Amino acid sequence: MPTPTREFSEAALDELLRALRARTSEHPDNPGLVASWPGVREDRMAAACTLLLHRGYPVFKVSVPTATPGETREGWAVRSATDEALGGFYGG
Repeated sequence: MPTPTREFSEAALDELLRALRARTSEHPDNPGLVASWPGVREDRMAAACTLLLHRGYPVFKVSVPTATPGETREGWAVRSATDEALGGFYGG
């Protein structure tokens, strides 16, 4: 199995970070992202976000609602600039 540093290109990680920030900005009530296509598939999202976390980015796990009431799946979010300044999270 490839290591995360070799599995994801810098461009894919940059796009993932951009997508996480966009999701947080556009959907502050539900900031979770489950994938960043085409560079990071849903099944590799945890590995990519862990790599970003190790690089110092404020990413964290969140529960993302599904179409089925009461069911969720794992997603990831990044703190917004306002949250970073306040030192807070979205409760994830």
